[in-house]
Amino acid sequence: MKKLLGIVVLGLLLSGNAYSGKKDVGKGELIFDDWLVDYFYKYIKGKGFQHPGTFVVAIDGSYATYWYCIDGSNCRAPNEAYYNKACEGSANVECKVFARQREIRWLNGINPGKGKASRISSKVDKNQLKARLTELGFYGDVTSLNVTTTPEKSKKITNVEKKKVVKKYELKGERSIALSWSGYEELIAGTVKFNEADYKGTIKLPLPNNDGTCDGTYSLKEGGKGTWQIACTNNMGAAGTLKWNKNGSVTGHGRDYNDKKVKFTVSKKS
Repeated sequence: MKKLLGIVVLGLLLSGNAYSGKKDVGKGELIFDDWLVDYFYKYIKGKGFQHPGTFVVAIDGSYATYWYCIDGSNCRAPNEAYYNKACEGSANVECKVFARQREIRWLNGINPGKGKASRISSKVDKNQLKARLTELGFYGDVTSLNVTTTPEKSKKITNVEKKKVVKKYELKGERSIALSWSGYEELIAGTVKFNEADYKGTIKLPLPNNDGTCDGTYSLKEGGKGTWQIACTNNMGAAGTLKWNKNGSVTGHGRDYNDKKVKFTVSKKS
């Protein structure tokens, strides 16, 4: 696992547009380390009004990020290709969709990619999730099938290489954020709370003109680059990339659902 300074916990409010397609879904061997199982477990369980939306993983299993839906009954991703690109900005390798809502879509020769066999219950505990991932070929000393043209030509892959888990450190705090959003004449002020002992970072912003509020998250890795996303109660949201500067301040930019520019600055350490 590449050392992470933060991991996404809450993501974009997803619209009713169609999924991007099969090209954005992962294929091939993928083995979860324990840290990735823990992270996927948090995604599967959700929290309050947050419902699993899209779970994206680096093809080497070194990095992952996810997005939640607020409306669980209409949880559809507007642009999974953009989600993959956002992940790649931090992972530095190709990223693909692993799950849509609670259905694992990654095709490894064992997992069918849809239907009851690929679906994970919201009621699973950690051990049950590990068992399901093992069954589907994504965890433990499993034998995955690399399906070619026919089942008879399937190649068994064994001796899965284990990835090193980096020990976490602890850093907590809260800082102010100023965000400019095309369409709003004034700056939007809010707070960023972080708990890097758990690799979490959250963003809370009140919108001007009584337009509602935005909740979001940021994700950082070693080197200071990362991704961010916000979901708003007015059915809008935005996402993009960010940079953690040496003095502790953070700058970021991105686009909203209507392709309008969004920029922000987080204050440096006090």
